[in-house]
Amino acid sequence: MTNRLDGKVALITGSGGALFDSEFGLGFGGSSAFRFCQEGATVIVSDINDDTGQQFTEELREKGFNAHYRHLDTTSEEEWEKTISWIEKDFGRLDILVNNAGISGTGNILDTTESDWDKTNDINSKGCFLGTKLGGILMRKNNFGSIINISSAYGIVASKASFSYHASKGAVISMSKAAAIQLAPYKIRVNTICPGWSDTLFTSKLDPDRVKTIIDTVPLGDWIPADQIAWGVVYLASDESEWVTGTEMVIDAGWTAQ
Repeated sequence: MTNRLDGKVALITGSGGALFDSEFGLGFGGSSAFRFCQEGATVIVSDINDDTGQQFTEELREKGFNAHYRHLDTTSEEEWEKTISWIEKDFGRLDILVNNAGISGTGNILDTTESDWDKTNDINSKGCFLGTKLGGILMRKNNFGSIINISSAYGIVASKASFSYHASKGAVISMSKAAAIQLAPYKIRVNTICPGWSDTLFTSKLDPDRVKTIIDTVPLGDWIPADQIAWGVVYLASDESEWVTGTEMVIDAGWTAQ
């Protein structure tokens, strides 16, 4: 523990979907919540999975950390407004926001339905928009903040499938750059992280042949541990990156360099 986030208040969306003994780990959100706690932050875990989210928060508290739970459907502006109001009332400020909640998407453009498109983009890109907007409004009051939006290597490069997912994650990168410029006068930084093929619940559903095909394309030769993504989030949340804004941190084991 180095207290890199000592005294800061952080909200991490989509961070309550797994427990410490989960077979596939904590994911990006849960791993980030744990590392934030270790670094001294007050952490607000949020999710739509209340049972697991509350239990995970209790596990963090049992370890001696200052953790709280909040139900949050990131596609709802009303829920965002209530959550931000609650944070201001109970904590007085919001220093860090990690827009992590997201879903995967499959299918090429010819197979993608309107409902597929709406669901993927509502959660992955609209959720980031609402969080950045409402979180930015509170951060502006204190003239300080760091917003980290979780995109994907698929927001940078294309593939033969995942059309709506590519669109949603590409939007996250572009909107984050615009937000970084527009929020800079208030000392609010906005950056994205673009994970590559990572060891999460999403990738656990792939069949063994697909897994081998993917791993063979990764220069470092394996899945990226979710904890490695979390350390990138810690860096962008900390004062170590106080001059870093409007950029994307690619953590992909060399995959997009090919």
